[in-house]
Amino acid sequence: MPIKIFSHKADPDGLGCIVLSKICYDEVDYTFCKNFRDLDWQLNDFIDNEEYLSYEKIYITDLCPSVDLLDKIDDNEDLVNKLVVIDHHISNLEKIKDKDYHFININLDKCATSLFFEYLTKYHDLLLPNKTLKEFVLLTNLHDTWKWKEENNLDAYYLETLLHKLGIVGYINHFIDKLNLISRHFIYSEEEKDWIKEQLEEEKSYLDNLIKRVIYKNIDNINYGIIYGLYDYRNSLADKLSDNKSCDVLIFMAVDNETISFRSINNVIEVKNMAKEFNGYGHKFAASCDLNSENEKKLIKKFFS
Repeated sequence: MPIKIFSHKADPDGLGCIVLSKICYDEVDYTFCKNFRDLDWQLNDFIDNEEYLSYEKIYITDLCPSVDLLDKIDDNEDLVNKLVVIDHHISNLEKIKDKDYHFININLDKCATSLFFEYLTKYHDLLLPNKTLKEFVLLTNLHDTWKWKEENNLDAYYLETLLHKLGIVGYINHFIDKLNLISRHFIYSEEEKDWIKEQLEEEKSYLDNLIKRVIYKNIDNINYGIIYGLYDYRNSLADKLSDNKSCDVLIFMAVDNETISFRSINNVIEVKNMAKEFNGYGHKFAASCDLNSENEKKLIKKFFS
């Protein structure tokens, strides 16, 4: 029987989990979810239509269902026996820590791809000791935790650049092929380097224009930078603002992904509770919520009234 994986969309960490699953298993069906509410909608339909009966194992990675949906899952023994939820967001740990189908390491410095790799190797012995694969997991972890910046590891940063260049499905297929090759180290090929260079050149003009349109507001001695833009550029803009003394927190309203991202510049101000004000979730220094009319009005009132 095939396995099913629900994972975060448009993010190297969420996509890294899909890459691992397709390397491990012969048959994999995957569903992209843009946020936790999207996961709830798609998973609820999946349960109601009894699609879970067609799968040997069901993974949810880099996301977590709502409390209401977790209660619904708990009432379904067939589903519970097949389900594994792998999430690393601090705001989700409390609601799922006692679930038997939850796998997580208490070390919150690990991203979902790293946790999934640990799970697959520890409990199922499904991954071969491939050094290239391990280095891909490490780079994904450095990217997702933003430790790439501390270590100045551009190979980790370029994962997102390649995602923008190749697109979601292209990224998954490319790295499945790359990681299945026998190699001593994870090294970017000349073709990949050309893709990275082309993409960075394409992004530069957009980011230069974007940074000029950031609106700065100081509230309670915290400098906020607020902007509408395209979801793919939220992290790149936060990185560009890291040398800007006028910004402590970036609030990025991504109209194409219908999300509001809160990013702590240089990991100083915690933003998890900011996102909670808008029914969002996330980590200490990176969190998000839905971009809907209610949250947009609330945000405008908070920062512009």
